[in-house]
Amino acid sequence: MNHHHHHSSDKASAARAQRDATVIGWVDGVPVPRAALDARLAALRARPGALPKPGTSEDRQLIRWTAHVLLTEELCRREAAARALRVTSHAPLDPVAAVHLGSISSAAWQSCAEVGTVFAAVVPSTSDVADRPAVRRWWRVRYGNPLTPIGWTTLDDLPPPVANALRTAPLGTVIGPVEYGGLPHQAVADEHEDRPVDDDSPARRQQGTRLREFSRWLDHRRATAVRTAPGFEHPGDPTQPDCTHRH
Repeated sequence: MNHHHHHSSDKASAARAQRDATVIGWVDGVPVPRAALDARLAALRARPGALPKPGTSEDRQLIRWTAHVLLTEELCRREAAARALRVTSHAPLDPVAAVHLGSISSAAWQSCAEVGTVFAAVVPSTSDVADRPAVRRWWRVRYGNPLTPIGWTTLDDLPPPVANALRTAPLGTVIGPVEYGGLPHQAVADEHEDRPVDDDSPARRQQGTRLREFSRWLDHRRATAVRTAPGFEHPGDPTQPDCTHRH
């Protein structure tokens, strides 16, 4: 176990390097200006919610984190341009999906359309199922004679011919009587809505696998293409003085 003991002088020089920098780093040798970081931080601080007090170690970590979000965005913008990709917006990541990418890349995904565009190009989906959000249609149904509300259902618990008729009939249309099991059945669907399916659907698992693969690709690209200016080391880098992850 190696313990990093950082002196206050280290922290002071890190703070000074952060404060005086005109660039936060370089992507493929091209500088990313400090002004972009200041603008993003100002936007973060304008939002409600508690952020660390300026000048604290936590605040310097927030600045590092935000700098790495911007460097990741710039990396993906350059990658999308190099691959001549048509940039399209991608659905925001839900909390489960975001875990696979990590907080920096997930934040870049939310703020920069090129991140999702590069993801789709780097880790192509093996089927179109994975790109459709994993949702399932639910229906609010009245059933029987007289028609009685049975609440929301996926229709799986209704007789198959009744379910099939409800799927194709316009909402609010009474279907039936439909013959099933020797009895007449009638029903009406008043509304339907698509809801996310359980987290363990095949599409969901495939998305997780693809996001982890993309995360590895990003780590590798960042290692080769991104150089950070002093004071903007990765927040989790154990050698920088504000790192709280001690092992």
